[in-house]
Amino acid sequence: MATIPLQLAQRRLDTGNVVSYPGGSPVGAAMQGFGAELSAVAERFRQQKQQQDAFDAEVIGRELNGQIAEAEKEAIQNAPADGRGLHDAMYGQARNGVVKPGLFDKIFDSTVPKMPESERASFIRQKEALRLAGSARMAAQQYARRQDYEQAEWSKAQAAELNAIAQSDPDDTAAFEAIRQSGFDFIAKMGNPVARQAAETAWRSNTAKALAQAMIAKDPGRAVELL
Repeated sequence: MATIPLQLAQRRLDTGNVVSYPGGSPVGAAMQGFGAELSAVAERFRQQKQQQDAFDAEVIGRELNGQIAEAEKEAIQNAPADGRGLHDAMYGQARNGVVKPGLFDKIFDSTVPKMPESERASFIRQKEALRLAGSARMAAQQYARRQDYEQAEWSKAQAAELNAIAQSDPDDTAAFEAIRQSGFDFIAKMGNPVARQAAETAWRSNTAKALAQAMIAKDPGRAVELL
């Protein structure tokens, strides 16, 4: 069957200024049937176009998800050790009513023109839901990166402090207490309360062991007393 343009197929037969045929005549019935067929063709075309648009929108949406995932991966890889700015760079920020867009906005907005027109409004309405989900992911990544950073920095500081105790005069109580308190002050600034409590417990134990090592190093005979 030949293809009938949609704008033509949607039009009813124009009955003005043409010869009219009795409804019951063969010619009249044929003309009415032809008009009904045109309408049916138009409806099938509309449904087919709607289905194609929905399919294309699904493909484009999946491509967008892939682009976002890749952008998040690169943002995490390129973020500083403490994760600073990771979330805002990807998903932007809103402060005092002012919205600063992120890479997500650039990716999403560049996808809008690719969407079929019939699906575009629905697609645009999904933007903030996608931002919210992605924002939660990146906030979690930034938080985890920060916790790892704090733990790594504390481990370095602790190693240096314990070495200082081990090399110090074990009878210099003031020096020992100063180092110990310095460690507690450092730990108090850690953001994760669970990690902070664990670090405090370990610090008490580790400083006591370091002091014992210093005592033994100064007077090996005291090893028996410390057992």
